[in-house]
Amino acid sequence: MFNKLGWIFSILLLSLSFVSCEETTNGISLRETVEKFTVFEDGSVAEDIVEEDDGSVSWIATSSNGAGGGVAFYAKSTHEEINIGNYESVDIELEYSTVEGKWSEEALTPGFAMRILSWDSTGMFGGYEDLEYFEADEFSGTLTHTIEIPSDFADKIIASSEYDSILGFAIKFNDYQRGNEVGDQLMVKLKNVTFHAKEGAPEDVAFDDGLTDSQRGTVIEINYPTRDYTVAEEDLTDEDIYDKHAWVYLPAGYDASDVDTKYPLFILLHGGGQNENSWGLTNKGRGGKIKGYMDRGMANGSVEKFVLVAANGVANKSWGPNGAGTDRDAYNYFDSELRDDLLPYIRENFNIKEGRDYVALGGLSTGGGQTLSIGIQKCLDLISNFACYSVPKSNEDQFTATLDAKSQFDGLKIHNFYINCGTEDTICKDYYPSFVETLKVWDRIENFKNYTYIDGTHDFPVWYKGFYDTIQMFFKDIPETPVTPANKCRKVTKVVTKCKAKKN
Repeated sequence: MFNKLGWIFSILLLSLSFVSCEETTNGISLRETVEKFTVFEDGSVAEDIVEEDDGSVSWIATSSNGAGGGVAFYAKSTHEEINIGNYESVDIELEYSTVEGKWSEEALTPGFAMRILSWDSTGMFGGYEDLEYFEADEFSGTLTHTIEIPSDFADKIIASSEYDSILGFAIKFNDYQRGNEVGDQLMVKLKNVTFHAKEGAPEDVAFDDGLTDSQRGTVIEINYPTRDYTVAEEDLTDEDIYDKHAWVYLPAGYDASDVDTKYPLFILLHGGGQNENSWGLTNKGRGGKIKGYMDRGMANGSVEKFVLVAANGVANKSWGPNGAGTDRDAYNYFDSELRDDLLPYIRENFNIKEGRDYVALGGLSTGGGQTLSIGIQKCLDLISNFACYSVPKSNEDQFTATLDAKSQFDGLKIHNFYINCGTEDTICKDYYPSFVETLKVWDRIENFKNYTYIDGTHDFPVWYKGFYDTIQMFFKDIPETPVTPANKCRKVTKVVTKCKAKKN
């Protein structure tokens, strides 16, 4: 009897083992290996992410003006990179369905994008190149799709991140120009992704950018005191006064105790619907794509060392933490926060050079608009370097004439001005050429550069390219000018009586 029971138990174990193997067949296949998907949690933008027992991963993605959500995945469970140049195609298998009551009647069938995440990526919106956009034939069902990796795709990754090493990929809900309203939702279950290696491709090699730890900058978080500037000062309540979060990059070799060594300052702004996290600068992992640009540029000498602040340009209490950045009116009040709170705090707590020629302001989309309307039109006495990425501007003559008429800025030049736009950017491309032509001949600007991104849309590849170009030109050959009350940042003490992509 015991022998019979033992035989039955053995059969059950074999059956369970067989079932277990069957349950884990879904996932990512690389050459001869198959693993369950490893979710890049910090880099994903989705709700109800569930890692199923069978190896698949499901989630709900939400439409957001073209910046539809999705989930990012590591190429390997060890978080090691692979070399995209070794692969020729990718097979994708997924199930999908629109969420009942949350799909616009005007919307097309669901669209998707596969994004390849470079080694310095911080997720699906932070350091990527789109491999391909594809769409379903029905509003729900199973979709299998093969993507042929273009022969020049590795070159695009290298141009963006200097190496063809990739951290992983993301599957994004493509809500760009497909009739989706903000809030439309799509349920997705990713079952299998298979990377096919080229015949005779070498093994993937471990990533190494050649920098030592001493050549890398550091990223820290700050919280500076400010207030809701959309509320009149006499109406402020306790709720309207708060500390506000920002990211700060300190270059390699920065020593807080060495007050004799000071650095220029670059303040970087996000776009509409975003926040200070959107540029991907972080103190986790490798710190993000723009950190890599700064680290490598400063190490090889092509970039002058500076301190960078990735700030939140929403000047009311809806800023966050991790706010949605949707209060358009609050963007218009950022000049007061910049002048009276942020700049004084940075100068008081970090070793920053005096003088407007050592201060830069830049931003993408709405943040680029703030650079124009606030940085140039209202704070030219504090800042002389500007960068605008994908900014719609329809009346360039009025823009220049308005500034030239301001007597308080007489004699103040713009030392550097950079602007770019993608050829497929439906928001900005119609205004961009004439604005560039006006800026080229504007005698306010001493050093002007522009870049037209071929096939670029209103999205991060264009903006990362802009940032890369910008840091190569800022803070070089700066003329030594005396610091005067007109160009020195001032700290205002207020007496308060306490009683309110792919798109941007």
